[in-house]
Amino acid sequence: MPIPRRRAALTTLVLVLVPWSLLQVLGGLIPLPGVDPARVVNGMFVPSAGTFGALVAPVVWAWAVTAAVGALAPVDRPLRRAFRALPTVCAALLAGAGTLLVAFLLLGMMLPAAVELVWVVAALLALPVAAFLVRFALVLPIAVVDGLRGRAAFRASFVGVRGNALGLGVALLFGVAAPALLYGWAFARPEEEVTDPLLGVLAWLLRDATLIAVVALQAQILLVAHRNLPGRSLLPARDPEEPAPAADRLTRRLGRLTVPLGLAAVLLPAGLVGGVVAAERLPEVTVNTSDRPYTMIAVGWPAGRGPILVGQTWFEDCLDDTCRTRRRTDLSVTMYEPYGGAAFGADGSVYALGEYALEQCDAQRICRRSRGVPEVLRGTQAAAITLSPDGEILLASATEARPDAPNPDGAGPVELKLIRCPDVFCATPRVTSLGRVNGSLRDRDGSRPTRLVVRVDASGRPVVALRSPSTRVVSVGWCATLDCAQPEVAPIDGPRRSGMPTPEELALLDVGDVLTCRAGAGCGGSEPLATVHRPRGGVWDVVAEPAHPDGLYLRSGSGPWPDRAVLRVCTGRACREVREVPLVEIPPVRSWWSDRPARERWLMAVDADGRMVATDPFGLHVVVVNRP
Repeated sequence: MPIPRRRAALTTLVLVLVPWSLLQVLGGLIPLPGVDPARVVNGMFVPSAGTFGALVAPVVWAWAVTAAVGALAPVDRPLRRAFRALPTVCAALLAGAGTLLVAFLLLGMMLPAAVELVWVVAALLALPVAAFLVRFALVLPIAVVDGLRGRAAFRASFVGVRGNALGLGVALLFGVAAPALLYGWAFARPEEEVTDPLLGVLAWLLRDATLIAVVALQAQILLVAHRNLPGRSLLPARDPEEPAPAADRLTRRLGRLTVPLGLAAVLLPAGLVGGVVAAERLPEVTVNTSDRPYTMIAVGWPAGRGPILVGQTWFEDCLDDTCRTRRRTDLSVTMYEPYGGAAFGADGSVYALGEYALEQCDAQRICRRSRGVPEVLRGTQAAAITLSPDGEILLASATEARPDAPNPDGAGPVELKLIRCPDVFCATPRVTSLGRVNGSLRDRDGSRPTRLVVRVDASGRPVVALRSPSTRVVSVGWCATLDCAQPEVAPIDGPRRSGMPTPEELALLDVGDVLTCRAGAGCGGSEPLATVHRPRGGVWDVVAEPAHPDGLYLRSGSGPWPDRAVLRVCTGRACREVREVPLVEIPPVRSWWSDRPARERWLMAVDADGRMVATDPFGLHVVVVNRP
């Protein structure tokens, strides 16, 4: 009994494309140098990819279309015939890629030029390029159906197209090129559209099924174009008494089971992907995006709770570990740099310091606040907040003295103070003057705001760091004992003093952005956007690097290249042994006066189990990473 051609084509496509999909999954689990590692993004498995995969994928696609043409055409042994035609098809593929490359190079020679001239050159190049691509595409069905190889296939293609190039070009444009481009656009980054592992598995299954359908459509269009070559015929008219072409041995053996077994085979890669995700062995990245920018102040992840995101006048509790569901609590204070900030208690309570008040919201989100700004903070230009290990509120302030104020011993005009408050009302504060430093707290052009932070080191001693916008010098104030006896302050790059924290020790206190990133002016290419101390040792930081598509790509235009945020997991501050996990692409900052990369300071926190939450300064991307 003859086997329908469509059933034979389905068997052929499954035999070609399902192993390729399985190879993508299994090969994507192998770590390779210089290639993004395999990871789970929004519940969907993302294999590692690179130039090798980008080069192999077009060859596999061409082989699948070639095999499908052989299965749909009335020829004997379609798979064997298609395999013999594959070298000729690959030569046509290389010729088409070379034609496009030459066209792009010629177009690039016209840049920079007027936009109108570029479009004219592009239109002039489009016609001959399209004519060549049509001829190269028709080499495939000629090689499979007519059995021509090498130069003979190319010669037959160039001769056969004469007189009907326009019609064939339109058919191949909408039937071959357009489906491939639409497929590539729709499944370029499917992980950005899914929200849980089940949708990720379904997206992988839909991708494989769509690929089979697209390849089948391309094969059918190529056959139709081959039949309509002017002055040619596909094959002599078939005699009704002539036996049907012989199918491949596997197709004959499967018979009516071809369709159900083919559908079951298509499920194999999706099932393997589901198993990889369920095994929970890969880094898991969850990206929450927002279209509405908010100025972010702080992030935290107390033990036993979800992440906490703090904005200027509110904070949000993440009700799950992926931060997709949140509950907002409004605050009565307004926080902004350099005055104010937020701190988190061990039980998840939130302390917010604004310009006019200090507010606390306990773990049950019952909030209370002082009636006004603590008296000790009146007249200060910068303030910061943290908590001591015993729950005491620690405030740091920076105050620029008046020009007519006395300046004993030639000390600088900016005074650093440490204030201890027993509760949010701060009725009985203990104030310690750490000393004076040089510089000014005035940010004249808005590009270098003051940065002031206060932290507590591993022994419980308070540490204050200030970066002056006028001198860009980082000054550090510290206490020799827990009760802040013998306070001192000195520039971090000056002579070493006894008890003075080193830059490495400051980095472990999560003040790395004070030492590196220039808030407002952005961060340099090698400077971390955020740094945090890992609970079990080592350092995590988020860096920005130029984003580019996986494998080979072309770039046109003169605008800034997009960046992507990458989490670096380092065993030490020197980051000699680093493991990178890509997080999210961050578009350039565009304004009417300039375009520049979006390398602003990020906010970052980890919990006791080693999970990480990070956000850009405007809350457009909230990223949660498990098992980095």
